[in-house]
Amino acid sequence: MSVSFESERLLIRMSDVKFTDALLDYYSRNRDFFSHAEPARTDAYYTHDVQERILQQEMENIENSVSYYYYYSLKEDPDTIIGSISFVRIRKMPYFSVIFGYDLDEHMQGNGYATEACAASIKHILSKQEIHRIESRVRTDNQKSIRVLERLGFVFEGDEFKSIYLEGEFRDHYRYAYINEDFR
Repeated sequence: MSVSFESERLLIRMSDVKFTDALLDYYSRNRDFFSHAEPARTDAYYTHDVQERILQQEMENIENSVSYYYYYSLKEDPDTIIGSISFVRIRKMPYFSVIFGYDLDEHMQGNGYATEACAASIKHILSKQEIHRIESRVRTDNQKSIRVLERLGFVFEGDEFKSIYLEGEFRDHYRYAYINEDFR
């Protein structure tokens, strides 16, 4: 089942294996740029077969309501993915929470696309799942991402020292949260 919706400038779609080539292109062209913010990837990650398997797993996770994944493009260029959004580890009662992450093409930064796509995706997942709390972690040196979270209404909750293994060492992160005041 293919799910898509639009924001003012973007087409946002949930995972589908038909995006395999576009997703491979997205991650390949941003390989160096994303290397500071994501776990180390082997060359195999940047192949059609691996990206197709990832999308298949994402579709299964969506079907089982354990995670949601979105990919977005400019409306005028729907075949080119410019960013991704994930809501993983959807936890039911008593937590009603999820972990939120996102990224954006290096050459699309500074146009408000990440904020726009994230806002629309948050609205979508809140209409589909019982979620009270959305949590996100951001590297302490990632000012652009911090601004996105703050524009979305996330609140700084604290420091997580040496919390995520990136670039060969554990890196400090800030923890932010969004509280769904309309829950139930």
